[in-house]
Amino acid sequence: MTDEPPRTVNDSNDRIGIILIVTVIVVALLAIFVIQNGDPIRVEFLLFGVSLPVWLVVAISMVVGVLLALAWRMVRGRRARR
Repeated sequence: MTDEPPRTVNDSNDRIGIILIVTVIVVALLAIFVIQNGDPIRVEFLLFGVSLPVWLVVAISMVVGVLLALAWRMVRGRRARR
């Protein structure tokens, strides 16, 4: 047993309030980024070339990075189980 008092509903509500505030701030910053980086740039990869807004290039790069990180974790997890 620990000496911690039991959690109350207020603790949960406080956490939800903080998460909501952080979410609103992140969405606002993201909206500002998208508005300020709407100019198209030319992206070339191997034989392909396309004009895309800067924010979309950044978003695609982030998604690819997250997918690669998840794939890496899956591979490492399978190796660790062997």
